[in-house]
Amino acid sequence: MDILSTVTEPLVIEEEVFVLWLSGYTIEQSTDHRYKADSTCSDFSRDVVRCDTEDQFQTFELMEPLFRKPGILASSPLFNIGKTVDNLLQQYYSLDAIVARELVGRKIGAKLRKDLDSIHEITRVPLKSCYRQYDNIRRIYKEVDEKEGKVTRNIQRFFGVNTSLAQQYAATIFIMDNRIDVSPKKLPNLTFDSLVKCVSQIMKEWCPPGDVQSDIDVDRTFLKDLHELKDRVPETGMQAVINMSVESIKARKDMPAQIVCEMKKLVRKLMQIGTDLVHTKDFRDIFIDVEEKALMGWRDADLSSVHLEVALSVFVTSFSAVASTKGFTFTIPTFDKYMKTVSSCLLLML
Repeated sequence: MDILSTVTEPLVIEEEVFVLWLSGYTIEQSTDHRYKADSTCSDFSRDVVRCDTEDQFQTFELMEPLFRKPGILASSPLFNIGKTVDNLLQQYYSLDAIVARELVGRKIGAKLRKDLDSIHEITRVPLKSCYRQYDNIRRIYKEVDEKEGKVTRNIQRFFGVNTSLAQQYAATIFIMDNRIDVSPKKLPNLTFDSLVKCVSQIMKEWCPPGDVQSDIDVDRTFLKDLHELKDRVPETGMQAVINMSVESIKARKDMPAQIVCEMKKLVRKLMQIGTDLVHTKDFRDIFIDVEEKALMGWRDADLSSVHLEVALSVFVTSFSAVASTKGFTFTIPTFDKYMKTVSSCLLLML
């Protein structure tokens, strides 16, 4: 028996071409793009550049099953790509913010995959790229959904993506698993980046502490304690918080007159949103409630994020001061835990 043995140098990957392939461009489109963007291509005929593009596309398609199983990609004897593997993984699992914004919040399944045509039309991102991003979300979701431990860490462990990208997937999974309503039609001003930051804050502050427990589900004990603020903070105490907040705002000469009225409404609405989160329906509507109950009036009054930041700080300070003098000091840790996260979300969403 004759055995043919070959020794190859590391496979040369042109990452610019890899990105074109990932983005769903055809060989012809990618060839045209290379001619326009890469001056070195002009040294060769178009046929040569096209053949090179086609060869690389074929290589990427052969590699794609390994991208779906990152654990064996780096050690695969089929493709000797050395240190390039990490860059390729980050790019393969990258998310277009505009596509992810349309996908997040929807139920993973056959219906959503069929809806990718409409997402392609809305975003103008090539359909092939939409399919890749959907399939990656679905694959990661299935892998880590019921695993113990923090979701972001598990995503990094199983898929080798960087922390920033893992957080994007973790936030997406959290929203999908909890069926939180983040419909672009209802929340047109909420970007994917802001959504990820908001959800990451919720996962960090409101989910069970420790490395063993998953942060897919919110700590029910915290939500119960938050709900009980309704009974533990007397109406006289709540009115005292509002009065102190208003007086503090009035004392600032850099604050517009209309902020006083909005301040009173903001305090009431934020307390209502927080105490209702124990109910599944209200938790699913948290972003819509923040938008419609807290932010809409703020926008209509032509108040800025600077004004909002001051108002939130004043509210927190006033609550602690009144709680300390009125006998409900024990509520401060729960209130602060709630406000730390909701304040961040309010400022990101405004």
